[in-house]
Amino acid sequence: MESFMASKECRMVGKGYCPCPLEDVAEALSRKWTLTILVTIGNFDKLRFNDLHARIGKITPKTLADRLKGLEAMALIRRKAYNEIPPRVEYSLTSKGRKLRHAVIPLMRWAAKQKSSTPQQVSQLM
Repeated sequence: MESFMASKECRMVGKGYCPCPLEDVAEALSRKWTLTILVTIGNFDKLRFNDLHARIGKITPKTLADRLKGLEAMALIRRKAYNEIPPRVEYSLTSKGRKLRHAVIPLMRWAAKQKSSTPQQVSQLM
């Protein structure tokens, strides 16, 4: 089985995957809407705030703004402000964000299969 570099504290050394690297990003990425925002921006290359808000739907503007700031702080998205009137801001994925989106796609496929499966079919996916 493939194994990843683990920290000295990891008790999984030699026993498969070390989950420790996930702990560094899990809190930020597991927040509601974060992956949805990341995937949605990636689907359209670049989006303005209101376009992103309209495509996601149920998210509040404040939550969207907070999540965008967090993704920008993690260097997963790029915020480009144009010096125009009215002001224009576009969001796009960074290289790091595109890599994360690519890594999340298999999880999205798995979740879609799970959602459309019976409970017995779901247990077989696991």
